[in-house]
Amino acid sequence: MSRIGAMITFAVFAALHAPLSVAAEEFAPYGTAKVKSQQYPPLKYVVESSAFDPADVTNTLRVARQMLSLSPKGSQMTVVVIGGAIRAFAKENYEKYRGIVDLAAELRDAGVRIAFCGSSLLGAGYAPNDFHGIGEVVPGGYVEIAELASKGYAHITPPAVLRMTRDARYVDQPQLKK
Repeated sequence: MSRIGAMITFAVFAALHAPLSVAAEEFAPYGTAKVKSQQYPPLKYVVESSAFDPADVTNTLRVARQMLSLSPKGSQMTVVVIGGAIRAFAKENYEKYRGIVDLAAELRDAGVRIAFCGSSLLGAGYAPNDFHGIGEVVPGGYVEIAELASKGYAHITPPAVLRMTRDARYVDQPQLKK
């Protein structure tokens, strides 16, 4: 969604909910929130996706897509995938997690950098060549986040459940465990 599209969506949302605001005014002991209109300079984000459940990755990617749609032109974003949900990006699991991989590819095509935690990948039982080419494997996800933060990137962590990485590969492919 373009920035203009996001502004139009917000304007329509505000217009549709205006009658509710008037009715709620009498029940608002602290008044009504004001709408702040602001133009932001280009921003830099590193979005952390640390989870065991691939559904949490979907939520993180949706948050990233929404942030991107509302960000000014020239903004930069990296999504770092850490933990057992790394399995969603393994080539062998594409059919099961196609929606997640396709959403990540959509973000990549929009200029978002995707990074896979090499430590999580190895701990889960994968090798780098087991993964789709939509992202790159970095040595450590948290180290990558720290490095980007040192370069002025804001660290965003959408809510997700962090679980153990050990042997996460075999949740979907138990026949591969040696």
